[in-house]
Amino acid sequence: MASHDSRSVAKILEAYVDHLLAESNFFTDLSSGRVSPEDVRGVFGQYYLWRNQFHRWFGVCVARSAAFGGSRDVSRILGELIECLGQEIREDHHGLALSFLAALDIDDPSLIRALPVTDTYAESFLHCYFSGDRSGDEALAALAGRELAAPGRNRIILGALPKHYGVTSGLEFFGLHNTIEVAHFRGLWEAMTHDRETDTSGLIEAARLEIWEHITFWDDVYSALLEARSALSAPLRSASDHA
Repeated sequence: MASHDSRSVAKILEAYVDHLLAESNFFTDLSSGRVSPEDVRGVFGQYYLWRNQFHRWFGVCVARSAAFGGSRDVSRILGELIECLGQEIREDHHGLALSFLAALDIDDPSLIRALPVTDTYAESFLHCYFSGDRSGDEALAALAGRELAAPGRNRIILGALPKHYGVTSGLEFFGLHNTIEVAHFRGLWEAMTHDRETDTSGLIEAARLEIWEHITFWDDVYSALLEARSALSAPLRSASDHA
């Protein structure tokens, strides 16, 4: 296998995504309908808040890209980033996200307050890749990996919400990404590796790390919601025990 072959790398990373989703507490419980409707709204509300900042990650990749005039095909790399952002705007992904929240009976997203784990995840890419400690190519690889995490995740969402929660509208937001994200991954990967002579194992590792970060984010939000509910119910249980 050529180290920069986007098809082969995509298959390796997609298998990794499937493994993490199978181990995920949230996606396992969602698949079987064990997540309470309240927590479904809570988790997807936090996802919405994170995704409102996702475009900033593309900005990091632009800031860390190579200068024109060197050996890298900067025009191709920037073109792929622009295409990804262009689709966000042309297809009104934010509007689709709002329609999805409305289908979950979240009528006023401005009332959603970010959990600490959501703020941490939103800033994680900037902290990791905006400094000089990691390369611009690693930032691109991580972003590409995040894109590739979406199709498997979305298949679970699209299967579970209608089956277990009666959500049949507003799902276009997740349906769009089953094919778009794979194309985004391949475009970004080929743009940063087609003129690269060195081994790309470090880039694959950066993509794997970001995939892990993304799936872990959902589990961390789910865990935080469960812990908050448990803390609220503890005094009630104690009062009942002493009644």
